[in-house]
Amino acid sequence: MCLGAQARAANETARRNYEYQLQKREADWMQTLSVTNTERIMHDQLVDSTNLGVAQVYGDIQSKFGDQIGQALQEDEANWKQFLQDNTAGKMAASGQTGRSAARIGTVELGQYLAKGSRKARELTEGKVELDKAGSQAAGQARAAQMQSFANNAIIKSPDLAPPAPVYQNVGQAAFMDALSIGSSIASIALPFKIQ
Repeated sequence: MCLGAQARAANETARRNYEYQLQKREADWMQTLSVTNTERIMHDQLVDSTNLGVAQVYGDIQSKFGDQIGQALQEDEANWKQFLQDNTAGKMAASGQTGRSAARIGTVELGQYLAKGSRKARELTEGKVELDKAGSQAAGQARAAQMQSFANNAIIKSPDLAPPAPVYQNVGQAAFMDALSIGSSIASIALPFKIQ
């Protein structure tokens, strides 16, 4: 047996364990950096996709509102044609009947036609308000998703604490203690023989 062998073996084990812990710490940190970079790329993609989604919603809103306006204009065109064909005041004027009564009838009929147009304009306005609410809701949801993703990625990450350096045993002292132990063992074996 070599003097101080146990101390040397313990020191070597402590050194290897320390190097392993350092390598594991570095590997864990590289893995964390890789995952963080992936999360940040995913955040950027989420922001882009939610913005595209909101733009799509607003595009659909504009398209629907445009269709509603087109439909309202077609209805107004049909109403105007019907007003001109069924206009009692116009028929009275064509037959030579004029005067205040004819003018009043014409005013009432024109008022009815304009009232239809006013009701349609109100429907369009109310429909636009509902469409705008849907757009605002989509924008709010997209913003909430973006802020949640940002919060998930806003944490500053740092590596784990370095492991403490090993405390090595004093090989010289251990060798000395081994020598003393061997010497005392030999002395204890030899001592009984001297007494007899």
